[in-house]
Amino acid sequence: MEGFRVYLYDKNRNIIGIFLAPSQKKFEADKLKYCSEYREGENFISYTEIKNPVLDKKTGELREMTISEQVQAGILILSDGQYLEGEEIKTVTKPNEWSVWDKNSNAWKVDNDLLNTKLKELRTKASKDLVEAKLNFLNQALEIEKAGKKYTFENNEENRNRLALKFSLMSLLEQDKIEKVKVLNDKGLVEFIELNKTELKVLAKKIQDIVEVADMAEQMAVVGISRYNIEQMSELKVSDFFQN
Repeated sequence: MEGFRVYLYDKNRNIIGIFLAPSQKKFEADKLKYCSEYREGENFISYTEIKNPVLDKKTGELREMTISEQVQAGILILSDGQYLEGEEIKTVTKPNEWSVWDKNSNAWKVDNDLLNTKLKELRTKASKDLVEAKLNFLNQALEIEKAGKKYTFENNEENRNRLALKFSLMSLLEQDKIEKVKVLNDKGLVEFIELNKTELKVLAKKIQDIVEVADMAEQMAVVGISRYNIEQMSELKVSDFFQN
């Protein structure tokens, strides 16, 4: 079995060595027998390891530093958001990216430069997201029903332009129907179907409604992005403006 441990320190509170004795009682009865380096008045003895030793002014004995003593000595460094209350380290969670720690008041305080930088960053990102959100809304697929079957019109810019061109030619040539409208069937395969004037107008109306909603939503989003405060911008989802 491992013996009783004795930790020996010099006047500068540096550990000299660790010695073994059968027990504390036997060690104290004959210290030199188990620790030949011990010198009365020159060394300090401890029966537990002291990682941050300090001489107690009241007892004259060596002991472990308290938390506050470690902080004062620079052994323990408090991070931003931490402060000492008695012998306990308290932690205050950082509320946001634009606050800095004030050691005098032990509180997080808003830094206006950081706030304005973050606000600009959020607005820039929101403006970029707005372009994508509007495009996604404009390009939403539309359902077409023809002869009891359902099809999907891929409502992208290319197909819209193609459809508009065909509609113009149809009007110019006074045709009653338009052929080769590209759609997807219920299996996701490409088909070309025929639409008459009435069916074409229904599809065109759906597209126009989407365009009008998209433009209105974009205007609202632009106003919001320019006026919202930092908290509102942090929670903003531009896509929420675009709802059917």
